[in-house]
Amino acid sequence: MSKLPLLLLALLLPAASALAKGAGHESGYTEDLDRHCQVWAPSMLTPYDYALRYSGGCRDGKAEGKGKAEWLYRYADMKVKAAWEGEFRNGVFLDGQKIKGSVEPVPGDRYVIAMGQAGGADLHFVSRSQLDGPPVLCQVEQVALQAGKTDLSDDDAARRLLEAGARAYLAACPKETRSPDLGIFDEALRPRANGMLPNPVVRARYDIESGKLNGYSNEPARKAQQARQQAEYAEKQAAARKQFMDLSRQYGIATWITPRQLDENPFRWEGRTVGVIVRLERMLTRDTALVRSAQRDWSAPLQLSGIDPDFPDSKHSVLLVARVGKRERSADGRDEASYLTVQRVAHRSCERDGCGEWLLWWRGNNDELVWGEPFTAR
Repeated sequence: MSKLPLLLLALLLPAASALAKGAGHESGYTEDLDRHCQVWAPSMLTPYDYALRYSGGCRDGKAEGKGKAEWLYRYADMKVKAAWEGEFRNGVFLDGQKIKGSVEPVPGDRYVIAMGQAGGADLHFVSRSQLDGPPVLCQVEQVALQAGKTDLSDDDAARRLLEAGARAYLAACPKETRSPDLGIFDEALRPRANGMLPNPVVRARYDIESGKLNGYSNEPARKAQQARQQAEYAEKQAAARKQFMDLSRQYGIATWITPRQLDENPFRWEGRTVGVIVRLERMLTRDTALVRSAQRDWSAPLQLSGIDPDFPDSKHSVLLVARVGKRERSADGRDEASYLTVQRVAHRSCERDGCGEWLLWWRGNNDELVWGEPFTAR
Protein backbone atom coordinates (compact mmCIF):
# COMPACT_ATOMS: atom_id res chain seq x y z
CA MET A 1 0.00 0.00 0.00
CA SER A 2 1.34 3.44 -0.91
CA LYS A 3 2.11 6.08 1.68
CA LEU A 4 -0.77 8.35 0.53
CA PRO A 5 -3.60 5.88 1.35
CA LEU A 6 -1.95 5.14 4.68
CA LEU A 7 -1.83 8.85 5.49
CA LEU A 8 -5.50 9.29 4.61
CA LEU A 9 -6.40 6.29 6.74
CA ALA A 10 -4.52 7.75 9.69
CA LEU A 11 -6.40 11.04 9.35
CA LEU A 12 -9.81 9.43 8.94
CA LEU A 13 -9.64 6.88 11.75
CA PRO A 14 -10.10 9.40 14.62
CA ALA A 15 -13.06 10.97 12.83
CA ALA A 16 -14.60 7.57 12.14
CA SER A 17 -14.21 6.60 15.79
CA ALA A 18 -15.82 9.86 16.88
CA LEU A 19 -18.68 9.36 14.44
CA ALA A 20 -19.36 5.93 15.86
CA LYS A 21 -19.45 7.33 19.39
CA GLY A 22 -21.57 10.31 18.48
CA ALA A 23 -24.01 8.52 16.18
CA GLY A 24 -27.62 9.19 17.15
CA HIS A 25 -26.76 11.96 19.65
CA GLU A 26 -27.42 15.64 19.17
CA SER A 27 -25.34 16.44 22.25
CA GLY A 28 -23.47 14.50 24.89
CA TYR A 29 -20.14 13.90 26.54
CA THR A 30 -17.22 14.07 24.15
CA GLU A 31 -13.92 12.38 24.98
CA ASP A 32 -10.76 14.39 24.42
CA LEU A 33 -8.07 13.32 21.95
CA ASP A 34 -5.98 11.80 24.74
CA ARG A 35 -9.01 9.79 25.92
CA HIS A 36 -8.57 10.67 29.55
CA CYS A 37 -11.42 13.14 30.19
CA GLN A 38 -14.83 14.12 28.83
CA VAL A 39 -16.55 17.46 28.32
CA TRP A 40 -20.24 17.98 27.63
CA ALA A 41 -20.77 19.26 24.09
CA PRO A 42 -23.82 21.26 22.98
CA SER A 43 -25.60 20.07 19.86
CA MET A 44 -23.47 21.96 17.33
CA LEU A 45 -20.16 20.67 18.69
CA THR A 46 -20.69 17.01 17.88
CA PRO A 47 -17.93 14.48 17.22
CA TYR A 48 -19.06 14.42 13.60
CA ASP A 49 -17.40 17.76 13.04
CA TYR A 50 -15.26 18.56 16.07
CA ALA A 51 -12.52 16.96 18.11
CA LEU A 52 -11.85 17.91 21.72
CA ARG A 53 -8.51 18.83 23.23
CA TYR A 54 -8.68 19.18 27.00
CA SER A 55 -6.21 19.86 29.77
CA GLY A 56 -6.99 20.40 33.43
CA GLY A 57 -8.83 18.84 36.35
CA CYS A 58 -10.75 15.63 35.86
CA ARG A 59 -12.88 13.51 38.20
CA ASP A 60 -14.61 10.23 37.40
CA GLY A 61 -13.67 10.72 33.78
CA LYS A 62 -15.30 14.17 33.45
CA ALA A 63 -13.76 17.64 33.48
CA GLU A 64 -13.83 19.08 37.00
CA GLY A 65 -12.32 22.25 38.45
CA LYS A 66 -9.96 24.45 36.44
CA GLY A 67 -9.37 23.40 32.88
CA LYS A 68 -9.22 24.33 29.22
CA ALA A 69 -11.21 22.78 26.39
CA GLU A 70 -10.57 23.49 22.70
CA TRP A 71 -12.97 22.41 19.98
CA LEU A 72 -11.07 21.56 16.78
CA TYR A 73 -12.85 21.64 13.44
CA ARG A 74 -12.05 18.38 11.68
CA TYR A 75 -12.59 19.72 8.17
CA ALA A 76 -10.39 22.82 8.48
CA ASP A 77 -7.06 21.33 9.47
CA MET A 78 -8.21 20.96 13.11
CA LYS A 79 -8.39 24.70 13.63
CA VAL A 80 -9.72 25.87 16.99
CA LYS A 81 -13.40 26.68 16.65
CA ALA A 82 -13.96 27.57 20.31
CA ALA A 83 -11.83 27.67 23.42
CA TRP A 84 -13.31 27.33 26.90
CA GLU A 85 -11.10 28.12 29.86
CA GLY A 86 -12.16 28.32 33.47
CA GLU A 87 -14.15 26.17 35.86
CA PHE A 88 -15.80 22.90 34.83
CA ARG A 89 -18.27 20.86 36.82
CA ASN A 90 -19.42 17.37 35.91
CA GLY A 91 -17.88 17.93 32.49
CA VAL A 92 -19.88 21.15 31.96
CA PHE A 93 -18.11 24.46 31.35
CA LEU A 94 -19.50 27.13 33.71
CA ASP A 95 -18.13 30.10 31.76
CA GLY A 96 -17.42 32.14 34.90
CA GLN A 97 -20.98 31.86 36.23
CA LYS A 98 -21.31 31.63 40.02
CA ILE A 99 -23.07 28.30 40.12
CA LYS A 100 -22.75 26.68 43.54
CA GLY A 101 -24.81 23.53 43.08
CA SER A 102 -24.61 20.51 40.84
CA VAL A 103 -25.01 20.76 37.08
CA GLU A 104 -26.61 17.87 35.17
CA PRO A 105 -26.69 18.20 31.38
CA VAL A 106 -29.70 16.71 29.57
CA PRO A 107 -30.51 16.38 25.86
CA GLY A 108 -31.71 19.41 23.96
CA ASP A 109 -29.01 21.85 25.12
CA ARG A 110 -30.51 22.00 28.59
CA TYR A 111 -29.00 21.76 32.06
CA VAL A 112 -30.57 20.97 35.41
CA ILE A 113 -28.78 23.31 37.83
CA ALA A 114 -29.20 22.98 41.59
CA MET A 115 -30.03 26.37 43.13
CA GLY A 116 -30.44 25.51 46.81
CA GLN A 117 -33.87 25.70 48.35
CA ALA A 118 -37.00 27.82 48.10
CA GLY A 119 -40.02 27.52 50.34
CA GLY A 120 -38.48 24.46 52.00
CA ALA A 121 -38.17 22.60 48.68
CA ASP A 122 -35.14 21.79 46.53
CA LEU A 123 -34.86 24.32 43.72
CA HIS A 124 -33.43 23.78 40.23
CA PHE A 125 -33.20 25.90 37.13
CA VAL A 126 -33.67 24.09 33.85
CA SER A 127 -31.41 26.41 31.84
CA ARG A 128 -30.41 26.40 28.19
CA SER A 129 -27.27 27.02 26.18
CA GLN A 130 -26.58 28.23 22.70
CA LEU A 131 -26.17 25.49 20.13
CA ASP A 132 -22.38 25.86 20.36
CA GLY A 133 -21.89 27.40 23.80
CA PRO A 134 -21.93 26.64 27.53
CA PRO A 135 -25.10 26.88 29.65
CA VAL A 136 -26.49 30.31 30.52
CA LEU A 137 -27.79 30.16 34.09
CA CYS A 138 -30.49 32.81 33.66
CA GLN A 139 -31.68 31.58 30.29
CA VAL A 140 -34.23 29.58 32.25
CA GLU A 141 -36.64 27.24 30.56
CA GLN A 142 -38.28 26.31 33.85
CA VAL A 143 -37.94 27.04 37.54
CA ALA A 144 -38.32 23.55 39.00
CA LEU A 145 -39.14 22.69 42.61
CA GLN A 146 -39.29 19.27 44.25
CA ALA A 147 -42.49 18.70 46.17
CA GLY A 148 -40.72 17.71 49.39
CA LYS A 149 -43.11 17.83 52.35
CA THR A 150 -45.54 20.22 50.68
CA ASP A 151 -49.06 18.85 50.46
CA LEU A 152 -49.75 19.53 46.79
CA SER A 153 -53.42 18.66 47.18
CA ASP A 154 -53.63 21.97 49.06
CA ASP A 155 -53.84 24.64 46.35
CA ASP A 156 -52.81 27.42 48.72
CA ALA A 157 -49.66 25.54 49.78
CA ALA A 158 -48.78 24.74 46.16
CA ARG A 159 -49.23 28.36 45.12
CA ARG A 160 -47.01 29.56 47.97
CA LEU A 161 -44.28 27.17 46.86
CA LEU A 162 -44.49 28.39 43.25
CA GLU A 163 -44.28 31.99 44.44
CA ALA A 164 -41.19 31.12 46.53
CA GLY A 165 -39.61 29.68 43.38
CA ALA A 166 -40.43 32.86 41.46
CA ARG A 167 -38.80 35.02 44.15
CA ALA A 168 -35.68 32.84 44.05
CA TYR A 169 -35.52 33.25 40.27
CA LEU A 170 -35.78 37.04 40.52
CA ALA A 171 -33.08 37.10 43.20
CA ALA A 172 -30.69 34.99 41.11
CA CYS A 173 -31.48 36.75 37.82
CA PRO A 174 -32.46 40.34 38.73
CA LYS A 175 -31.86 41.66 35.22
CA GLU A 176 -34.14 39.17 33.53
CA THR A 177 -37.44 40.55 32.25
CA ARG A 178 -38.90 37.30 30.97
CA SER A 179 -41.72 35.80 33.01
CA PRO A 180 -40.56 32.31 34.02
CA ASP A 181 -42.42 29.03 33.79
CA LEU A 182 -42.70 27.41 37.21
CA GLY A 183 -43.18 23.73 37.97
CA ILE A 184 -43.41 21.45 40.99
CA PHE A 185 -42.25 17.88 40.46
CA ASP A 186 -43.01 14.75 42.44
CA GLU A 187 -40.14 12.79 40.88
CA ALA A 188 -36.45 13.36 40.22
CA LEU A 189 -35.52 15.68 37.36
CA ARG A 190 -33.87 13.01 35.25
CA PRO A 191 -34.44 12.35 31.56
CA ARG A 192 -36.75 9.47 30.72
CA ALA A 193 -35.98 6.84 28.11
CA ASN A 194 -37.11 9.25 25.37
CA GLY A 195 -34.66 11.90 26.59
CA MET A 196 -37.44 14.15 27.91
CA LEU A 197 -37.65 15.45 31.45
CA PRO A 198 -40.75 14.52 33.45
CA ASN A 199 -43.71 16.88 33.42
CA PRO A 200 -44.46 18.97 36.52
CA VAL A 201 -47.56 17.99 38.49
CA VAL A 202 -48.18 21.65 39.38
CA ARG A 203 -47.42 24.40 36.92
CA ALA A 204 -47.93 28.09 36.32
CA ARG A 205 -46.33 31.09 34.68
CA TYR A 206 -45.19 33.94 36.91
CA ASP A 207 -46.02 37.36 35.48
CA ILE A 208 -43.16 39.63 36.55
CA GLU A 209 -45.14 42.83 35.97
CA SER A 210 -48.23 41.87 37.95
CA GLY A 211 -46.55 39.48 40.39
CA LYS A 212 -49.34 36.94 39.78
CA LEU A 213 -49.47 33.32 38.71
CA ASN A 214 -51.12 32.70 35.35
CA GLY A 215 -52.21 29.43 33.77
CA TYR A 216 -52.13 27.66 37.13
CA SER A 217 -52.91 23.92 37.13
CA ASN A 218 -52.54 21.38 39.92
CA GLU A 219 -52.92 17.70 39.11
CA PRO A 220 -52.67 16.38 42.72
CA ALA A 221 -55.31 18.88 43.86
CA ARG A 222 -57.54 17.88 40.94
CA LYS A 223 -57.18 14.20 41.79
CA ALA A 224 -57.79 14.86 45.49
CA GLN A 225 -60.92 16.85 44.65
CA GLN A 226 -62.07 14.05 42.36
CA ALA A 227 -61.48 11.49 45.12
CA ARG A 228 -63.46 13.62 47.58
CA GLN A 229 -66.30 13.96 45.11
CA GLN A 230 -66.32 10.22 44.50
CA ALA A 231 -66.37 9.55 48.24
CA GLU A 232 -69.19 12.06 48.73
CA TYR A 233 -71.10 10.53 45.83
CA ALA A 234 -70.65 7.05 47.32
CA GLU A 235 -71.95 8.33 50.68
CA LYS A 236 -74.95 9.89 48.97
CA GLN A 237 -75.59 6.66 47.11
CA ALA A 238 -75.51 4.70 50.37
CA ALA A 239 -77.83 7.21 52.08
CA ALA A 240 -80.23 7.20 49.11
CA ARG A 241 -80.34 3.41 49.05
CA LYS A 242 -81.06 3.31 52.78
CA GLN A 243 -83.93 5.78 52.63
CA PHE A 244 -85.32 4.01 49.56
CA MET A 245 -85.20 0.63 51.31
CA ASP A 246 -86.59 2.04 54.56
CA LEU A 247 -89.55 3.58 52.74
CA SER A 248 -90.19 0.37 50.80
CA ARG A 249 -90.06 -1.69 54.00
CA GLN A 250 -92.22 0.78 55.96
CA TYR A 251 -95.12 0.58 53.49
CA GLY A 252 -94.63 -2.96 52.27
CA ILE A 253 -94.12 -1.98 48.65
CA ALA A 254 -94.61 -5.04 46.43
CA THR A 255 -92.98 -3.54 43.34
CA TRP A 256 -91.53 -0.36 41.96
CA ILE A 257 -93.25 0.14 38.67
CA THR A 258 -93.68 2.72 35.92
CA PRO A 259 -97.16 4.13 35.15
CA ARG A 260 -96.93 2.59 31.70
CA GLN A 261 -96.26 -0.90 33.11
CA LEU A 262 -99.03 -0.43 35.63
CA ASP A 263 -101.55 0.68 33.00
CA GLU A 264 -100.63 -2.24 30.73
CA ASN A 265 -101.50 -4.87 33.39
CA PRO A 266 -102.94 -3.51 36.62
CA PHE A 267 -104.59 -6.85 37.50
CA ARG A 268 -101.29 -8.39 38.54
CA TRP A 269 -100.97 -5.77 41.29
CA GLU A 270 -104.62 -5.06 42.10
CA GLY A 271 -105.08 -4.39 45.81
CA ARG A 272 -101.36 -4.30 46.43
CA THR A 273 -99.08 -1.42 47.38
CA VAL A 274 -96.66 -0.19 44.72
CA GLY A 275 -94.09 2.58 44.33
CA VAL A 276 -94.24 4.86 41.30
CA ILE A 277 -92.64 8.16 40.22
CA VAL A 278 -95.26 10.63 38.96
CA ARG A 279 -95.95 14.26 38.17
CA LEU A 280 -99.28 16.10 38.51
CA GLU A 281 -101.18 16.66 35.27
CA ARG A 282 -104.31 18.32 36.70
CA MET A 283 -106.60 18.20 39.70
CA LEU A 284 -110.01 16.66 39.02
CA THR A 285 -111.65 17.22 42.39
CA ARG A 286 -110.40 18.38 45.77
CA ASP A 287 -109.10 14.88 46.54
CA THR A 288 -108.47 13.39 43.07
CA ALA A 289 -106.03 14.17 40.26
CA LEU A 290 -104.61 12.84 37.04
CA VAL A 291 -100.89 12.08 37.27
CA ARG A 292 -98.38 10.99 34.64
CA SER A 293 -94.97 9.39 34.72
CA ALA A 294 -92.15 11.68 35.86
CA GLN A 295 -89.56 9.43 34.23
CA ARG A 296 -90.08 10.72 30.68
CA ASP A 297 -91.70 7.59 29.31
CA TRP A 298 -95.08 8.04 27.64
CA SER A 299 -98.04 6.46 29.37
CA ALA A 300 -101.72 7.00 29.94
CA PRO A 301 -102.44 9.04 33.07
CA LEU A 302 -103.37 7.41 36.36
CA GLN A 303 -106.28 8.64 38.45
CA LEU A 304 -104.93 9.28 41.93
CA SER A 305 -107.33 9.52 44.86
CA GLY A 306 -106.84 10.32 48.53
CA ILE A 307 -104.92 13.57 48.09
CA ASP A 308 -105.64 17.19 48.92
CA PRO A 309 -105.17 20.53 47.10
CA ASP A 310 -101.66 20.85 48.57
CA PHE A 311 -100.40 17.94 46.46
CA PRO A 312 -97.14 19.04 44.71
CA ASP A 313 -97.69 20.92 41.46
CA SER A 314 -96.53 19.84 38.00
CA LYS A 315 -93.07 21.36 38.46
CA HIS A 316 -92.16 18.69 40.95
CA SER A 317 -91.64 14.95 40.62
CA VAL A 318 -93.37 12.91 43.31
CA LEU A 319 -92.34 9.59 44.79
CA LEU A 320 -95.74 8.00 45.30
CA VAL A 321 -96.72 5.00 47.40
CA ALA A 322 -100.17 3.86 46.29
CA ARG A 323 -102.61 0.94 46.42
CA VAL A 324 -103.69 -0.32 43.00
CA GLY A 325 -107.43 -0.19 42.30
CA LYS A 326 -109.59 -0.68 39.22
CA ARG A 327 -110.29 1.26 36.06
CA GLU A 328 -112.91 3.94 36.70
CA ARG A 329 -114.48 6.87 34.93
CA SER A 330 -112.99 10.31 35.39
CA ALA A 331 -113.83 11.70 38.82
CA ASP A 332 -114.87 15.07 37.37
CA GLY A 333 -117.04 13.52 34.65
CA ARG A 334 -115.52 15.75 31.98
CA ASP A 335 -114.78 12.91 29.56
CA GLU A 336 -115.88 9.38 28.79
CA ALA A 337 -112.45 7.84 29.31
CA SER A 338 -111.70 5.47 32.13
CA TYR A 339 -108.45 5.53 34.08
CA LEU A 340 -106.66 3.11 36.32
CA THR A 341 -107.30 4.46 39.81
CA VAL A 342 -104.69 4.25 42.55
CA GLN A 343 -105.21 5.23 46.19
CA ARG A 344 -102.51 7.34 47.80
CA VAL A 345 -100.81 5.72 50.79
CA ALA A 346 -97.91 8.19 51.10
CA HIS A 347 -95.86 10.50 48.92
CA ARG A 348 -92.66 12.50 48.98
CA SER A 349 -92.04 15.63 46.93
CA CYS A 350 -88.68 15.33 45.17
CA GLU A 351 -86.01 17.97 44.65
CA ARG A 352 -84.57 16.46 41.49
CA ASP A 353 -86.27 15.61 38.24
CA GLY A 354 -87.49 12.02 38.27
CA CYS A 355 -86.75 11.82 42.04
CA GLY A 356 -83.07 11.35 41.24
CA GLU A 357 -82.02 11.90 44.85
CA TRP A 358 -84.04 8.84 45.88
CA LEU A 359 -82.79 6.70 43.00
CA LEU A 360 -79.16 7.86 43.15
CA TRP A 361 -77.96 4.40 44.18
CA TRP A 362 -79.67 2.61 41.33
CA ARG A 363 -78.51 2.08 37.77
CA GLY A 364 -80.10 0.12 34.98
CA ASN A 365 -77.71 -2.81 35.45
CA ASN A 366 -78.38 -3.10 39.17
CA ASP A 367 -80.42 -6.24 39.84
CA GLU A 368 -81.67 -4.91 43.20
CA LEU A 369 -84.37 -2.96 41.38
CA VAL A 370 -86.08 -4.18 38.22
CA TRP A 371 -89.05 -2.00 37.37
CA GLY A 372 -92.32 -3.90 37.30
CA GLU A 373 -90.93 -7.03 39.00
CA PRO A 374 -91.57 -8.13 42.61
CA PHE A 375 -89.43 -6.16 45.01
CA THR A 376 -88.12 -7.04 48.46
CA ALA A 377 -86.46 -4.32 50.52
CA ARG A 378 -82.99 -5.25 51.69
